[in-house]
Amino acid sequence: MKRIILIDDHPIVRLGIRTLLETREDFKVCAEASSRKEALEVLLQDCPDLAVVDLVLGLDDGLEFIKELKVQCPDLKLLVMTMQDESVYAERVIRAGADGFITKQDATNHMLEAVETVLKGHVYLTRASTARVLGRLLKNEVPHGNESTVNRLSDRELHVFQMIGAGLRTQEIAEALGLSGKTIETYRENIKKKLDLPNAAALKNAALQWVQTGKI
Repeated sequence: MKRIILIDDHPIVRLGIRTLLETREDFKVCAEASSRKEALEVLLQDCPDLAVVDLVLGLDDGLEFIKELKVQCPDLKLLVMTMQDESVYAERVIRAGADGFITKQDATNHMLEAVETVLKGHVYLTRASTARVLGRLLKNEVPHGNESTVNRLSDRELHVFQMIGAGLRTQEIAEALGLSGKTIETYRENIKKKLDLPNAAALKNAALQWVQTGKI
């Protein structure tokens, strides 16, 4: 029996995934969590075999959360299930320590396959992402934005970009991340430069569009 924790802030999503997973007699959802804090509290008591985790949990940095989960439970397999763009995030989550990536759109048809693949010790990605990720990892390359301008951003810059798109101001972002306002301003300038945005208004509009549509 493989024990699984679901980490997602939408109860209806957790219910749907639980129902799907428990059609298999050898899968058991042993715990659920709606936030980073809840998940870490559960894992302090017991580490299951697999965590199915959403990349977006409030304002928390999903990639940093993946790294934290691997520190908390080194043997825990991690399958990221999210609405976020696979071409932007699949490689990032693997680099952060996850074992697989699946979009919520694909979960209905491919979740069981993804979970089984990860539990067997293999990485689960779509064929396109597998080719892209393996090519870069083998060459030890960092994305340069050939597929998306957003891929020019570092993980932290991308998180700040999302927070700008969520309507947070510089000081609010600084407080949420435990950083200084000056540091956030530096991130903002770097993002504008990398995305070729002329001013703060253009940055705000691009970030809003990214949050709403996944495109800029």
